[in-house]
Amino acid sequence: MDNLTVAEALYEIADLLEFTGGDPFKVRAYRKAAETLGLLPEPVAQLVREGRLTRVPGIGKAIAAKVTEMVETGRIGYLEELRQAVPPGVLDLTRVPGLGARTAMLLYRRLGVDSLEALELAAREGRLRDLPGLGPRREAALLQAVTRVRRRPDRLSIGVAAPIAEAVATQLRSHPAVVRVAVAGSIRRRAETVADIDLVIATRDPDAVKLYLDRLPPLPLPVDPALVPPDAFVVTLFERTGSAAHLEELARLAPAGSLPRNAARAAAQPPDGGSADADDAPVYQALGLPYIPPELREGRGEVAAARSGRLPRLIARTDLRGDLHVHTAASDGTAGLAEMAEAARALGHRYLAVCDHSQSLHVAHGLSPERLREHVAAIRRLDQWPDFRLLAGAEVDILRDGTLDYPDEILAELDVVVASIHSHLHLPEAEQTERLLRAIANPHVDIIGHPFGRVIGRREPMALDLPRILEACARTGTALEISASPSRLDLSAEHARTAKEFGVKLVINTDAHSVRELELLPYGVAQARRGWVGPEDVVNAMDLPDLLAWLNRRA
Repeated sequence: MDNLTVAEALYEIADLLEFTGGDPFKVRAYRKAAETLGLLPEPVAQLVREGRLTRVPGIGKAIAAKVTEMVETGRIGYLEELRQAVPPGVLDLTRVPGLGARTAMLLYRRLGVDSLEALELAAREGRLRDLPGLGPRREAALLQAVTRVRRRPDRLSIGVAAPIAEAVATQLRSHPAVVRVAVAGSIRRRAETVADIDLVIATRDPDAVKLYLDRLPPLPLPVDPALVPPDAFVVTLFERTGSAAHLEELARLAPAGSLPRNAARAAAQPPDGGSADADDAPVYQALGLPYIPPELREGRGEVAAARSGRLPRLIARTDLRGDLHVHTAASDGTAGLAEMAEAARALGHRYLAVCDHSQSLHVAHGLSPERLREHVAAIRRLDQWPDFRLLAGAEVDILRDGTLDYPDEILAELDVVVASIHSHLHLPEAEQTERLLRAIANPHVDIIGHPFGRVIGRREPMALDLPRILEACARTGTALEISASPSRLDLSAEHARTAKEFGVKLVINTDAHSVRELELLPYGVAQARRGWVGPEDVVNAMDLPDLLAWLNRRA
C-alpha cells in the first residue's frame, strides 16, 4: 500500500464529510493528514508495522486507526459508509473552482445535477440563477469554470508531482543499467501543475531500464522517459526541460535554425564516475549565452535578457532567513509554539513569525483579543534564544468592508501583521479591490497574505485590479505574500514579476499549520524564481536587524 493511495482515501473522506455537513475541524484534520502522508518520505506501511504512525504530526489515534485498516485490509469501512451517503458523480462537482460542497448538494437536490456534464447543461439553460445564493452573475462564472475543467487534462500540483518524480528518479539511480537520471519537463521548471513525469535516463542497456519502468507500481501521473546514451544526456535534458517557446527562441540563434547538438554533446561529456547531478549549462555555453535557470525557460523574454546580460540573480532557498507566516495549535495548527520554533531553528531559520488566525475565522478557532494577548505573552516568554527570534504576529481577517478583525490598539502590540481575505471571495472586482486597498492603507499592516485567495484547481482567484493594488503597496511599503503552499502558490509567477516591476516588496511564507509544512519554502522560492524575483525583492531574505527596521518603517 503506497502513501499516495492512502492519502487519496483520506482526501476522499474529507470531501465526503464536507458534503454531508461534517464537523469542519474534522474535515480539516483529514485533509491535513492526507497532505502530510502524501509528502511523507517513509512508507506508511512501514510506520504501521513499527507502531510509529501516531508520531507523525497531525495523525491522531482515530485517523491512524483508519490508515492502519487500509494498510492491512485494503479498505476503510468508514469511507465506504460515507460513499453511500453521496450520489456517484456529485463529488466531481467540487472540482469546479468556486463550487463548494454545500452548493453541489443544493444543485443535486434541487436540479438533479450529478455530473460535470449535467452542471454545464443546467448553466447553459439558465437553471442555476434562481437557486438560493446563485443568481445570473454566479451562474455565468460557474459556466465558464465548468467548461474549463471539462476541457483541461488531469494535472497534479507540483507539491504532489515533484516528490513522486524524485522518488522514481532515486529508485532508478540504484539500477545497474542506469548511468545518470534527471527529472525534466514542467517539474524541473517548477510549474504550478503537472500532467506527466519527464525523465531523462542515460543508459547503455535501454531494454533493461524499460522493463524496470514497466514494472513500477501504478502512479497518479504517466512517466515519459527519454532513454539515451550517456553522451546525449545533457543535451536531451536541455531539450526536455524548456518550454516550446523557449526552445524556438534559442533555435533562432543557432546556425541554420538548429541547436548545436554536436557542440553541446562534446561539451557535456561526463567523466567516468562523474557527478550524476543534472547540469545542461554546456548547451547555453555552446550558444554563447549565460546559463538560463530552468524556472525561467518559458519563452517570456529570458533569451533576450540573456543575450543582453540582463538576466536577474534569482532568489535561492539559502537566501531566506526565516518565515513570517505560520500557525500553531492556538488556532488551527497542529503543533505548539515551542515545537514550531525549534523546528524552524533546525531548518536554519533566524526568525519565525507566529501568525495565528483572528477572531472572525471561527472555523479556524480564531483568537479573541484576550486570547491573542495571552498568546503574545507566551511568545515573548519563549523568545529567549541567542541565535533566533520568535516574533509575535497575527493573520488578521480583512472584513467585507475592508476593516480589520482587530482594532488598531491590538495591532500596534504585534511585531508582524499579515492581513488576509478568507470570506466573500466572489465580490465584484471594484468592490473587492476597494476592500483590499482599505486594508493596505492601514499603517499596521505589513503583509497581504495569499493576495488572490486562490486554491489551485479548486478555487479561482478573486477579481482584483492588480495595478491599483500594486500602486498602493508601492506607496505604503506593504509587502505581498507568495504562499509556498503548493495548493496556493499565490501570488502567481506572473503577478510576482509584475509586483517586482512596480517596486513592491514580496515575502515568501509557508503559511505552515504543522512542523512538516515548514519545509514547503522551496516551492515558494521556485514560484518567486519563475517570477524573476531576486533576494533584494524579498523581505525575509533580510537579516534580522534589517527585518526589524522594515517592520518598524511606519512607526
